[in-house]
Amino acid sequence: MGTMSSRFRDPTGERFGLPSYPRGKAPAHLLTRRQLDAAGLRPGGQGVQGQVLWHSRRRGKTGVRAAYLYDVRLAVPKRTTARKPRRRCCGEGAE
Repeated sequence: MGTMSSRFRDPTGERFGLPSYPRGKAPAHLLTRRQLDAAGLRPGGQGVQGQVLWHSRRRGKTGVRAAYLYDVRLAVPKRTTARKPRRRCCGEGAE
């Protein structure tokens, strides 16, 4: 393991306050919001369970970026909304 990934490895949360992992090294049961969304899930009220940290040079700014992780075992299905048909006000068929 290189120095970059070992720098961000803190599974107990002692150094960074949350369990922290380098990019691509988080446990399989911890997912980002986007990953949960792709699986049709949402965090469901649970707090952040961990974070993925990485170095970034985005737009010329250097620094450390974070993506928060949620436990997929505590996630719940996304809410679905019942959509009403749109009411047409003008034009054809509005009589």
